[in-house]
Amino acid sequence: MARRTFMTAAPVLLAAGTSGAWAQAPTIVRVGVLNSLSEIIIFVAMEKGYFKEEGLDIKLERFSNTADMIAPLSSGQIDVASGAPTLGLFNGSLRGLPLKLVADKGRNSKGHGFNAIVVRKDLVESGKVKSAADLKGLRIATASRHSPMEQQLEMALQKVGLSNKDVEIQNLDFPDMITALDNKAVDGALMIEPFVAIAAKRGVGVRFMGVDDIAPDFQIAGVIYGPDFVVKQPEAAKRWMVAYVRAIRDYLAAVGSKAGKDKLIVVLKKYASGTTDASVLENAVFPGFDPDGYLNLKTIEASIDWYATRGLLKAKPKLTDLADYQYLNYALERLGRRERAQKVQ
Repeated sequence: MARRTFMTAAPVLLAAGTSGAWAQAPTIVRVGVLNSLSEIIIFVAMEKGYFKEEGLDIKLERFSNTADMIAPLSSGQIDVASGAPTLGLFNGSLRGLPLKLVADKGRNSKGHGFNAIVVRKDLVESGKVKSAADLKGLRIATASRHSPMEQQLEMALQKVGLSNKDVEIQNLDFPDMITALDNKAVDGALMIEPFVAIAAKRGVGVRFMGVDDIAPDFQIAGVIYGPDFVVKQPEAAKRWMVAYVRAIRDYLAAVGSKAGKDKLIVVLKKYASGTTDASVLENAVFPGFDPDGYLNLKTIEASIDWYATRGLLKAKPKLTDLADYQYLNYALERLGRRERAQKVQ
């Protein structure tokens, strides 16, 4: 597959630096990635050579979860990471942790329910579980205590007059959820792709309700810049974002068709370290993205409120302490905007 032909690139106004100092001395940028489909934008930018055109040499560092990235990101061992709207991220902001969310890294936009409630296949086929109201009294797995998935579950239950107190929540890793569904240790689970598709392929669970229906545009995660990166390499931080936004637009142009999605799967098979089984990925629901790379700050603010009302935050962190759009603004000045400019307030 030719690097330039698997998707049509968005129009772009490139700076003259692609043949100047940037190309002469590429800047190494160490990027922390997870076994998640939302890493696809970084992989597309690598495959199409966008980072290289910006004078950047990307070194991927693999992590099993966001929490493990925080220490190396704070100390400058990695430059870029991803972060979900979690309690840990919010408490870190309250402690003055110098990390900034700088761009969208996946959301549950309509038709892109990357997060979903999965219910045991036998419970659905028997008619025992037909709606969210039927989840009452069932054992539901989430990835960790007080995770965004607990919030998503409660939002689904609240639509039918219930809350998380009406179900039995168990905490399991995603692979263990599939095993638990299979042996009937749990009745349902809040999962991310490709685990939703894996459960379906194995015949142990079915996609019952996507988060795009529960909480449209719920922010899955954001790109986080580390303090050393923005202080010591501010120009590289700007150029990194140019490559990233170009890849977002290519991804959005591709993901809506089978042919485009097949090409994205080829990229995942090349760069991802998690599930790369094409028969699974072709049935997985890929995440949505804002075409300009903006975060959905409203759902992040809703997450802050959810934690605060449960006494899990001593105070509410300010959005201006959590997010910074200066790098996106630089990229959009070069690439052009698809929508109106947004601000962090």
